[in-house]
Amino acid sequence: MAPNGYLKAYREAGRQAVIHPVKLIHMMFERAITLLDEAEKGALANDPRQRGENISRVIAILNELNASLDHENGGEQAAFLAGLYESMIVELPKVSIDNDVEVIRRTRRYMGRLKEIWEETAMDEHESGQGATEKGRARAFCGGRRGESVSVANLSVSI
Repeated sequence: MAPNGYLKAYREAGRQAVIHPVKLIHMMFERAITLLDEAEKGALANDPRQRGENISRVIAILNELNASLDHENGGEQAAFLAGLYESMIVELPKVSIDNDVEVIRRTRRYMGRLKEIWEETAMDEHESGQGATEKGRARAFCGGRRGESVSVANLSVSI
């Protein structure tokens, strides 16, 4: 294959690998939950490496989710999510000090509930093609980096 052919192949593969922001956020929630389960196993087994590596990855995901919030359009819901993400980012490292699995479990419950809300709202809207302009729903806009907006409803539900 000629050098230009390689470049063309990489570009084509890159176009095919693009994941819609709605699905990407869903995947991030799923991955965070899996990592939290592994971190809990590490904490219960007194394995600081397993616990620490997985908590570190969850924190990276939380930072990405937080960075993707569109505060300009998301209003109170974006502020709520930012506060929730930031509190989890602050609390998770404390597990390394006292090995408190309850912090991991609480974070998992939060992430699980956010994933459920995401599936009930954004995933349904994305799959049905409704978009983020549906009336009557509270909104927290995500995907601000690409200029695409997705709404999330029922954020005030207790977790």
